[in-house]
Amino acid sequence: MSLLEESYRRVLRLLPASYRARREEEMVSAYLESAGDVSDEVGPRPSWPEIASVAALSMRVRLGGAGAAPRFFAWGETVRLVALLGLFFQTVISCVYFGGFLRTYGVVGAPIEEYGLPGSIIQTLAGGLWIAAFVTLVRGRVRAAKVLALLALAQQSFLIVATFEDQYWWELLLVRGSYALLALVPVLALTAGFHRDAPQVRRTWWLAPRQLGAGILLSATLGVAAVELNLRQPGSWAWLDESGLASLLIVIAGLTCVGVHWHSPALRTPSWPLALAILAVPVLCARLPGLNFGAVDSITRTMTTVALGQSVAVALIGLILVVLGARALRAIPGVAEC
Repeated sequence: MSLLEESYRRVLRLLPASYRARREEEMVSAYLESAGDVSDEVGPRPSWPEIASVAALSMRVRLGGAGAAPRFFAWGETVRLVALLGLFFQTVISCVYFGGFLRTYGVVGAPIEEYGLPGSIIQTLAGGLWIAAFVTLVRGRVRAAKVLALLALAQQSFLIVATFEDQYWWELLLVRGSYALLALVPVLALTAGFHRDAPQVRRTWWLAPRQLGAGILLSATLGVAAVELNLRQPGSWAWLDESGLASLLIVIAGLTCVGVHWHSPALRTPSWPLALAILAVPVLCARLPGLNFGAVDSITRTMTTVALGQSVAVALIGLILVVLGARALRAIPGVAEC
């Protein structure tokens, strides 16, 4: 065996063993044939584009699409669901911000000048990118959805960079960085899960236009109510900020998933519990900066108590979902059995 062939086989270890068993010899022969005499000039190793192509192939195989082995397809569906649910949450929170924008700047009610910050305007307008990314993904335009989601994520990165100009940049960095993690996870899932072999998004009941329209209206109304309620009860913000809403949604969705798992065995799937468990991690990270155990004022102590309760609830439901998802995944035949 030549050094170049040995290098190619080493790179192909990135692929699942079941895939290598079927295609390794064919792929090695093709790579060696394409290398030809050039291999002696460039050295006994694969090129970086070849390594990148094998890594991309490995990702597509492990996050399988139509016709893939059942467990690979289950992991693919899990990652695609992470992307879909993550973009759905970003759409919800964008509508909440839009409702808060309407209340803050006097479109609904009297304007609140002390809350009228230019950054909030930028964040509210940029939320339209998340909405557009989610809508285009549901409509099957995956490339456009990826571009829009990356642009929205870039806006989140801009806010993180802007924190260093603030006097209390470290506290802001913890909060905005954790919020950016809520956006980063679904964008990565969107990029990895919706590859060229992936099926299009299925139009389930919760993705129907009527349900989505009602959700958008409810989210915008919640944004108006959140600003109004925060004026009267500042401690309520622990329930209505981005991490608070994310915690509430993940717990409700997780409990619903557990209920379906126990009461409807025919509907059991590893994708939903595993996807919610994955999303619970950035939600928990976003909630932890709200813990301030050294607070002396009553409002901060109340917010810390609420944030602690939310963190415990998210952690517990996440652990339960991991167990349910792992059990459902083990019930699927392995690759060798397919």
